[in-house]
Amino acid sequence: MLSAVLAGTAAAVLGSLVEVQLGVLLAIAVAGSVYVVFGWTVLWPMDAEATRVNATHEDLSPGVDEVVVGAAALGGLGGVIALLLVGSDVAGRADAAVALGGVFVAWASLHLMYATRYAHLYYSGTPGGIDFNGDEEPSFRDFLYFSYNLGMTYQVSDTSVQTSAVRAVVLRHCLISYVFGAAILATTINLVVGIVAS
Repeated sequence: MLSAVLAGTAAAVLGSLVEVQLGVLLAIAVAGSVYVVFGWTVLWPMDAEATRVNATHEDLSPGVDEVVVGAAALGGLGGVIALLLVGSDVAGRADAAVALGGVFVAWASLHLMYATRYAHLYYSGTPGGIDFNGDEEPSFRDFLYFSYNLGMTYQVSDTSVQTSAVRAVVLRHCLISYVFGAAILATTINLVVGIVAS
């Protein structure tokens, strides 16, 4: 998380060399990118045992993580949309590219956080809550698959949710994902129309 803050600060400084709107968009995109790339790089190679150990030894409580990252992702999304709407003129190509990148990174950050949330729920207490239809204990790869699948389809596909605690998190995840999907579609259409009209 510290690396994302440092990257965001660096992007903000770099962004100060350009107009404010583009600088803010750039800071959001860079900070989120560092969080996502670092998270995937660390979590992907973990086996089931490393996943269990990591998921049960979080620095913050999973609920706090969910609120902080969810608020940051939604805030970033709202900020990108607001900056594009209140701009003095139609967003340029650089603004559009950075805005779309920022929205995508906020989306990816959200699902990365939910993957760690599902791993924590699975390995806290008696392991379970999600049936991955296999005999092996799940690793972060499985939780990343589960989380990003929910983020793209708003449903559980080839896994089975077995507890109400996991269902509650899945419901929140699907609702936020739907908001992101609608906002991404609206932002993309707005940006494309703005570019075509200019």
